[in-house]
Amino acid sequence: MDKKGIDFKWFYKLPIRQKQLIALFTSEVISILGLVGTGAILIISSGRSVLVNQAKSELAVTEINYNIKVNQMGFGFRGQSDNLAIITAAQEHNKSQKLSPELQQKIKKILKNEIQARKIEYATLVGRDFRIIANANHERTGEIFNPQKLLTEIFKKPSQIKTSEIVTWEELAKENPPLPPKFRRQEALIRYTVTAVKDPQSHQVIAALLSGDIVNQKLPIVTETLDAEDGGYSAVYFQSSRGELQLATAAIETNHFHEDQKGEKTKYLLNLPLPTTSLLTSALATKNQIVTERISLQGKTYTIAAKKLVNHAGQSVAILVRGTPETYLNILLRESLLLQTAIAIFTLIINIGLARILGRAITHPVKHLIQVAQKFSQGEMTERAEIFSEDEIGELATSFNQMAEQLSLRQETIEKQMKKLEATLKELKETQSQLVQIEKMSSLGQMVAGIAHEINNPISFIYGNLFPLSNYINNLMQLLQLYQHSYPESNREINQLIEEIDFDYLQQDLPKLIDSLEVGSKRIQEIVLSLRNFSRLDQAECKLADIHVGIDSTLMILNHRLKSQPERGEIVVIKEYAYLPLIECYPGQLNQVFMNIISNAIDALEESIEKNPIPPQIQIRTQQISPETITIHIRDNALGILEIQLAKIFDPFFTTKPIGKGTGLGLSISYQIITEKHNGRLECLSTPGKGTEFIIQIPMIQKSNRG
Repeated sequence: MDKKGIDFKWFYKLPIRQKQLIALFTSEVISILGLVGTGAILIISSGRSVLVNQAKSELAVTEINYNIKVNQMGFGFRGQSDNLAIITAAQEHNKSQKLSPELQQKIKKILKNEIQARKIEYATLVGRDFRIIANANHERTGEIFNPQKLLTEIFKKPSQIKTSEIVTWEELAKENPPLPPKFRRQEALIRYTVTAVKDPQSHQVIAALLSGDIVNQKLPIVTETLDAEDGGYSAVYFQSSRGELQLATAAIETNHFHEDQKGEKTKYLLNLPLPTTSLLTSALATKNQIVTERISLQGKTYTIAAKKLVNHAGQSVAILVRGTPETYLNILLRESLLLQTAIAIFTLIINIGLARILGRAITHPVKHLIQVAQKFSQGEMTERAEIFSEDEIGELATSFNQMAEQLSLRQETIEKQMKKLEATLKELKETQSQLVQIEKMSSLGQMVAGIAHEINNPISFIYGNLFPLSNYINNLMQLLQLYQHSYPESNREINQLIEEIDFDYLQQDLPKLIDSLEVGSKRIQEIVLSLRNFSRLDQAECKLADIHVGIDSTLMILNHRLKSQPERGEIVVIKEYAYLPLIECYPGQLNQVFMNIISNAIDALEESIEKNPIPPQIQIRTQQISPETITIHIRDNALGILEIQLAKIFDPFFTTKPIGKGTGLGLSISYQIITEKHNGRLECLSTPGKGTEFIIQIPMIQKSNRG
């Protein structure tokens, strides 16, 4: 043997039993160390992957919490854009008229109420000349106000703007809003919403409502996330106009109590920045992707996830940061390593007396465990080690299975949380859209009912006085005729006046005029009755109602769209009403369904006439199909709907109309009204080129109201 190599002569001189023992002992040591190391590596790598996914999912929750406030502001100010006082102030301002002190104070009070109720800093009404009409804080009436050209954008395209922007200290000083105690003289990150105010008659944008919520030092933004995610670290950074990254607000859970801005004790340490900005720089460099990094904070290691936010112009303005502690992973790793070490020591002691048996018994289980570990490390989370025996290797395989089970459960929990978050977000969007539509329909119903009530009083007065007026005029005519008969000789002035006023024609035309007034008054009373039936302020009450009255009221409201237009003829409505008893329903909500479906039919007919000039018609048919159920069929002869579109017709925000003509909410809300509120069915049948039919099927008595 080469003298320069390793000398194994001492090994060759040993007895065979000792050689076997040493070889097996050495092999066992190497195998056990390999298993422990592999298990540790698998646990660490899998745990790191789980922590990264968990941090990303928790960052998604942070982003939802950040956007909820913006959505709430947008919803509130969308409602204020329909406020009559706001509209009146905008109209007077655009006419270059100075607002009356009473109106000025009323608008200012409305804006102050908004900032107090929503805990925000900005609430401003701005005219089309970009001058402030009224604002909630320091008096700025008449100043030019167009932050980041957002108002220019809203006047061009009146869709509500929701964005995060950077506001300068000079601008904050002008507005002088209430700021947190520790707020410094600096730029700030602010969440803006800009809502168009439209003229009710012309539907033109006449002003804009701007709301602003300053993020700096707003602790609920981060503490609510920590409460929802059971601790950790949460922060919001913003990029100043000079490109510097500055901390807006932050909080981290600790084992000690600290004082917050109000002097109260809290378990969170506030406004703790990251030790480095490398993660933030990486987030800014990506295209709206989440980046992660392990960072030590307050003596603990966290998996930090970060994502940038862009403003309305697509520029980076802020970064959301979420830190998930690695405490549970470290505990799991330590316990697993201790368990594996104990198993290894025990196995080595036993191997001294069982060299021959273990030499044969260990090889196969170890290979199998290694294969399972490799598959598990490659992502096959369902892979488990087979237990061949109850020895140390079997215990090691059991321990591995337990660890794999824990990691799988953790992964499954995270996936469930992600699905739950997605479902919650979808539900929030649907709820928001429903609330907006319900609020609009409620406001429309109140407005229509109010107008109908106001019109009904004077019309009733006029109609009630027409009969005595007719009697009075007849009496006067009889008196004049009696005078003419008794005094046939009249003077020259009377004859001249009779010729000037054409007295004979007046006698013939005056009764006709009164008859015309009576016909017109009756027509207005019919329209007012239809408006009142359609608005149904008792729509929240389930009551007995006549379906045909609701349909006829809807047709009366849409009568102006059914009439002949320059580009098309009259849309003929064919009504085939069967005898229906009164049914138990929510009349106002059913009227909303009729309005949505018939309006869509009119839109479809107007679009189809441009391509295929046919006599437009809408067929409305009702029938009682069983002792407990009725159906309403509404059919048009337009171009129909494609099959691929028909499958999504009741999805929220799906529309076949051009951009700007439909919201995609009408049929979705109608579907929920029929299926959920009335326990019925809403179907859509369509054949391209032949038309579309909607079938509404509802029970005559609601199950929830049965005794």
